[in-house]
Amino acid sequence: MKTIFRCALLVGLPLLLTTNAYSANHHLRGEIKNISAITDGLLVMLDTGIPDNCSGTPYGWMLIKQDHTALTSMVLTAWASGKKKGTVYTSGRAANGTGYCVVNQFDVDG
Repeated sequence: MKTIFRCALLVGLPLLLTTNAYSANHHLRGEIKNISAITDGLLVMLDTGIPDNCSGTPYGWMLIKQDHTALTSMVLTAWASGKKKGTVYTSGRAANGTGYCVVNQFDVDG
């Protein structure tokens, strides 16, 4: 029994640590402080700045692409209801010429 536990710990622990280290650069918790819209989609700005992988995004804006309607709807609803605190998860800067950091998930706190 101890051997099985040690093997599970030996395999599982590095996976958990790697996942946490990897995701830390791609997400940021904060409050939505501003929103705007462009033809490519909805722009959001957090009061805490930008995740590490968003370095160079113009003026701290992060892009929710126009075709991500569920994500856009969720952020607009959170903004309108005053529940602006949450976590954004990003995939880095867009290669479409805008240079904005792309949001691929938003978790509302509370």
